[in-house]
Amino acid sequence: MIRLKKIKKIMLPIDGSATAMKAARIGISLSKKFHSNLIGLTVIDLTSLPYGYFLTQPGTLSHDKILEEKRSEAKKSLDEVEKSMLEALGEPQALEIKFRSEIIEDPYSRVESAIINYAESEGVDLIVMGTRGRSGFKRILLGSVASGVLSYSHCPVMTVR
Repeated sequence: MIRLKKIKKIMLPIDGSATAMKAARIGISLSKKFHSNLIGLTVIDLTSLPYGYFLTQPGTLSHDKILEEKRSEAKKSLDEVEKSMLEALGEPQALEIKFRSEIIEDPYSRVESAIINYAESEGVDLIVMGTRGRSGFKRILLGSVASGVLSYSHCPVMTVR
């Protein structure tokens, strides 16, 4: 007889894309079914910031403005996920299921590494994430971040197209 592990924590990596938001809705449905807590996570990829970010001195107006725009976009996406959760669950169940959002800025790790490390440190039982094709045949099918998370995650990963 196979025993299934109870899904207590579901992590939703959010990058603001349509597929990430679709995956979040599926993750919310799963949390409703299993009474799982949710963690919305956005990783700000500092290596993908505009070239001007690295040419300006930290603390200067243009440097801080670029990073603040990224933080604002991330917060907006995470707020949208929380709103979707509250709408999907309804008042009574929304009080039982906790939602927490995090924004990570890691200049030393790749996005997929930051997601994996955070999931492991938080004891996440399931990661539900969208896929995005960017380049190369493998990436067309899955997306490089999703591929990396699938390959190295300590817990099951559900990908959504």
